[in-house]
Amino acid sequence: MQSKIQYCEAMLPKVSRTFAPTIKRLPSGLRLPVTVAYLLCRIADTIEDSPELTLEQKKDMLALYAEIFSKENEQAYRQLLEKMHFLPKQTPDDELAHNLPIVLDVFYTFSPAMRGHIARWVAEMSLGMRKYAQAKQKRRFSFLKSMKELDEYTYYVAGTVGYLLTELFSFYSKKITPMVKNRLEQLAEPFGKGLQLVNIIRDTAADLKRGQSYIPDELLQKYQLTRETIFQKENADRAQQLFNELIRDAVNHLDKALDYTMTIPKEETRIRLFCILPLFWALRTLELIQRNTLALLGSEKIKISKRVVRKEFFLALIHVNSNRMLRWYYRRIRQNIEQPILHTN
Repeated sequence: MQSKIQYCEAMLPKVSRTFAPTIKRLPSGLRLPVTVAYLLCRIADTIEDSPELTLEQKKDMLALYAEIFSKENEQAYRQLLEKMHFLPKQTPDDELAHNLPIVLDVFYTFSPAMRGHIARWVAEMSLGMRKYAQAKQKRRFSFLKSMKELDEYTYYVAGTVGYLLTELFSFYSKKITPMVKNRLEQLAEPFGKGLQLVNIIRDTAADLKRGQSYIPDELLQKYQLTRETIFQKENADRAQQLFNELIRDAVNHLDKALDYTMTIPKEETRIRLFCILPLFWALRTLELIQRNTLALLGSEKIKISKRVVRKEFFLALIHVNSNRMLRWYYRRIRQNIEQPILHTN
């Protein structure tokens, strides 16, 4: 079993640039469960995201994947493994999906209660991804129609993760009382949604170029744009306004993510650090985008520098146990995003 645990730990940094370094900061009792939970969610995401699978294949595989966790269905597990040959073996994510049995073997070493917390939300995520899966062929695209659908999509792919983490944190920590857990549950969904919206904004051009889109029709119509004309220079001002609206939504969710982090008892320093790091990095990403929104439509992927990643890590370590300092520093970064938005609108 130790070799299988080592496999999971080794795969984590290969499939996640953001969460691998933060998961390592968690208490030892949480590190492996969160790692496995993340890998299981990543496998669902790999199936939903694969450009090589047809829409029917994605929907079949995600339905089977959900059944493995919602009903512990052995037949669904065997059928999914048979269908895995449709998935290529080109990327670390693909490799992880093909090695689902290894990850599940580690998952089944957890207590029934721990497995239940993870299984519920992996199943919920998988069924939601099934609903919003997109096909490679243009005629089969099922783009998001409304802002309401975007909100529901971000719930399935990321809000569920907020709830999953809340269950694991409260299961682990005696400091998280029922009252604290209740407050965390109220903030768990926006915590996940905010981080996901930042990813959607950042990856707009890359997604469109591979035939996917998470910008709703409703928003495009509001600014008289299409998924083709959004790239055109003469539409730069309207594209800027569209992204400003998405950025405002993301920031509103991240505000609640800050509240989520500050609700975690200060004695749980490592859990607080795990939460605050991606939040600071997300804000810095939005700041970078806001400074040059048109770069979103270019060929290079927008990402904060390693220097900024290290700086935010250092500052998070300093501020993590002071709610007053966390809020002060958060607002300091937030102002750099707010001012350009107010100016352009």
